[in-house]
Amino acid sequence: MARDSFDPSDIRKSDMNRLADSLEEYLTLLTEVMIFPEDIKKKCQHKMQAGIQTTEKLIKKLRKGDKSIFKDEDEWETF
Repeated sequence: MARDSFDPSDIRKSDMNRLADSLEEYLTLLTEVMIFPEDIKKKCQHKMQAGIQTTEKLIKKLRKGDKSIFKDEDEWETF
């Protein structure tokens, strides 16, 4: 059933673990399987590393059950 609003308190720990599992799987594919052209690697290496680190922090927060990651985008600060 579709909802009109999102309430983080409705999220179960098992849901957060499944999301963390999915992110870890994608991160593994990104770092171990995907092949990027050398010019893109050189040009975007810093951004890619920063994104990977942010994703790793997000996964840790999900595993801990930290629902603060689901707050509104305008309330976000850098991890």
